[in-house]
Amino acid sequence: MATDPTNKESLRQEIVAMRQSLIDEGTLDGRFEEIEGDNKQNHPLFVQQTMTEYFEDATKMLSRIDDLLVIKPKEYAQIDIALKELRTNSSKVGAKKVRNAINAVRDGIRHEDIKEAKKAFEQVKDDIIDLIKKMTPYFLLLQREAGLQK
Repeated sequence: MATDPTNKESLRQEIVAMRQSLIDEGTLDGRFEEIEGDNKQNHPLFVQQTMTEYFEDATKMLSRIDDLLVIKPKEYAQIDIALKELRTNSSKVGAKKVRNAINAVRDGIRHEDIKEAKKAFEQVKDDIIDLIKKMTPYFLLLQREAGLQK
């Protein structure tokens, strides 16, 4: 069965537009494009796999940081180490909005303002949830595109 090149091109344009929208709104940055572009030929769903792993790891890190903020709120160094790890992982996948929100938490920690840090941390959690919601339809488009390429 032949693939309709019009559908394939239309889908490609939709993917490009959605990715650009996520970048334009500050949710993602150029690093995301690099990950996707570097691996597109050999593994069309590599970026989805990478982001899924990031979401799984981020969920675990969020839980750990949440525990630290509640149980050991004065352990600033320990909290900051966990935040740095989450920020590094967010940077690696191009999760710009999440990375910026983490910086706000770290500012609260640096100023030993646990109330402000907790408030900023809620924003980090919201931003990760928002990223998951925004990436889900993007992943569906990538899966459709991968199916068309077979």
